Amino acid sequence: MAKNKDLIQKTHEPHVLPCKLTERDRADAADKLATALQRVESLTLEKKAKVAEFKGMIDNQAERIHSLTIEVKDGIAQRTIECELLLNYSKLTATLVRLDIGDIVEEREMTHYEKQMKFEFEKKGKSMKGKVEAEEAEHDKGEK
Repeated sequence: MAKNKDLIQKTHEPHVLPCKLTERDRADAADKLATALQRVESLTLEKKAKVAEFKGMIDNQAERIHSLTIEVKDGIAQRTIECELLLNYSKLTATLVRLDIGDIVEEREMTHYEKQMKFEFEKKGKSMKGKVEAEEAEHDKGEK
């Protein structure tokens, strides 16, 4: 009788198996680890910067929404309008007038600072008067 022979087929295929690392392999792995850790740290900082940037953009839009909501609700918008400030030194009052439509925006007593401006105005006025008189005198000399 014939002996039973095993039928064997050989194939080559990869398998992940534990392997003892050499010192060089360990050094390479340490370098890769350090690089990966630096990259994570860098990405984390980038993420924080982007989060802050987007938070700022969202906050700006929230402020805009708030302002627009008030405008729609009240029917009034806050805008920069060219105005004229009239200081009446006789009555010690200040009047703020809108130049676009001529309406008086505010009438009030002059501030301490505004009252002091009169003295500066008077000083400049006197110095201008002196200059005019000096120029007139110079002119008169030239005609003689």
